[in-house]
Amino acid sequence: MKKLFLLFLLIMGVMILTGCTFIEPSSILSYDLPGFFSGIWHGLVAPYTLIVRWFADIYMYAVPNSGWFYDFGFLLGMVFSLPIGWLAAIISVVLLMLG
Repeated sequence: MKKLFLLFLLIMGVMILTGCTFIEPSSILSYDLPGFFSGIWHGLVAPYTLIVRWFADIYMYAVPNSGWFYDFGFLLGMVFSLPIGWLAAIISVVLLMLG
């Protein structure tokens, strides 16, 4: 029962994270362009967005954006997305083994 509950929490967490990845091009105004921190966030959730993109018409990369500063944030987010994902997986496995 506990394993089923943890699996449910994992699935809900992934769904919540992928819900944060939706970007509508019409909702971005010229004075509110995505910058460095938006780039980091979009880079962090990019692997999950790629999976969701198979099922929904969403965008992985914000266009228009603030230029190279957004690109640098996106690149940093992409670089750190896999280690953060691995860390989350390791923690969840350890918690499953302890519980």
